[in-house]
Amino acid sequence: MSKKDSATEDLIKETAKRIFFAEGRFNATTQEIADAAGVNRTLVHYYFRSKDQLFKKVMEDGRSEFHKKMEEMDHPELSFKQKMKHLINIWMEQGLKYPFLDSYLLSQIIDPKELDSLIEEGKHPDNEKIEGFLKEIKKEMKAGNIVTMNPVHFLLNMASLISYPIIMRPLLERTLPVTKKEFDTIMADREAVILKTLFLK
Repeated sequence: MSKKDSATEDLIKETAKRIFFAEGRFNATTQEIADAAGVNRTLVHYYFRSKDQLFKKVMEDGRSEFHKKMEEMDHPELSFKQKMKHLINIWMEQGLKYPFLDSYLLSQIIDPKELDSLIEEGKHPDNEKIEGFLKEIKKEMKAGNIVTMNPVHFLLNMASLISYPIIMRPLLERTLPVTKKEFDTIMADREAVILKTLFLK
């Protein structure tokens, strides 16, 4: 594929990603995506054949990028807290850039078949990695860095503290006495707040 062709394909994908997950327009047509990208609709079909294929490709690329960033956590010189800071940064960055992504995933996991598909395609961490992560949490608890609890609670607390404000943002912006700009500031402060909530020191 030539540079020009590759650039056009990337443009369509990035445009679709913005429309689907930044704007929440899951029902957008290929014509609307083409118009937003400034290309002919036939090019969308040429590269991706259908909207469903385009959506699938956008999801695959997004997961691949997320996992690549997550691999940076495996650096042996990083402390557990530094690893968690990195994870929070990645998750928050993605959530703020694409606020409707978590909402979409939440809508899909209700269906067991869709959940199995998401886990399989997303290369879900194997049991060995999960067990290793839980052992790290227990070690931090013994060192007095985290409140002693079932380590699964630590994971649930972290996921909730990150995801809930992102998924519920439309409602929170309408019910809390804050402006959109003030909410942006609050979200920018989340990393520090989450770390203080999860860690004793």
